[in-house]
Amino acid sequence: ATAILSGLGSLFVLIDILRVRKRREGIFHQLMIQMSVFDIMGSVAYALTSLPIPSEYFFDGASGNEASCTAQGFFIQVGTVACYTNVSLAVYYFLVVKKGWRESQLKKVRLCLFVCPITVGMTFAFAGIPFYDNMLLWCNNAAGWWPDIPVAIAIFSATLIMGSVCWDVHKTHQATKKYTQGGGGNSGNSVSTKVFWQSFWYLMSFYMTWPPYLALQFIWASGRGYGNYGFILYAGAVVPLQGAWNCFVYARNRQLKNFRENASNAVSSLGSRLAKRLSSSAAQDATTATRNP
Repeated sequence: ATAILSGLGSLFVLIDILRVRKRREGIFHQLMIQMSVFDIMGSVAYALTSLPIPSEYFFDGASGNEASCTAQGFFIQVGTVACYTNVSLAVYYFLVVKKGWRESQLKKVRLCLFVCPITVGMTFAFAGIPFYDNMLLWCNNAAGWWPDIPVAIAIFSATLIMGSVCWDVHKTHQATKKYTQGGGGNSGNSVSTKVFWQSFWYLMSFYMTWPPYLALQFIWASGRGYGNYGFILYAGAVVPLQGAWNCFVYARNRQLKNFRENASNAVSSLGSRLAKRLSSSAAQDATTATRNP
């Protein structure tokens, strides 16, 4: 069920971006497209759960064979490209917020932002072909330790990058408060708060998805934890949710942007109407004064 929810979330993001040409042309939204496409692949594989597991294991719902098990494990690993693309998204925030890069400058590194996640994900997906086997909930890479190290590195890297962005914004805010007068401090605080919450929700898509399953994988690699069914079910339920969390963060940012734009337009429209009324009232008063000297 969580895999279906994740797939639908990624599909929503994908459709929302593709239907508007301006969004399709931006690097940020192109990264979201890549993330959504690969998450859908992984979500479909997760949604099959135990169905592709070879029937000789006598698991509930297991009716597959070695080929179906390998295919499921392969596409689950392909889905991790979405996780690695999140690192590219963190680099995007770093370059835009901390370095002040514009879209024209970002185009110089665009190829790297897209190719690196795909290269890492596909390399590990193909490398795992000899090791895909029954992992209780579904088929995945059953080798010890190394299959999930890239995901752990991705989480660590994104945390460092976004932490650096937030710290830089915080220092800028403190300097603004110290050396400017009037409303400068409030403006800095607004920017600092906005970037903090963006990075917070962004990192939550990692922390709410991957750490439990990573912990489970490393526990299994040490030969323990196979009887802890509660934790196994919890980790298995949250790991397919990457697309759902991405959809939440994406929709949240869109709603906040729309709210600010609508509020600004409403204030501007109200101000314009008041100005017209005052101008009209002043003109009437002037006409009355002319007629009745």
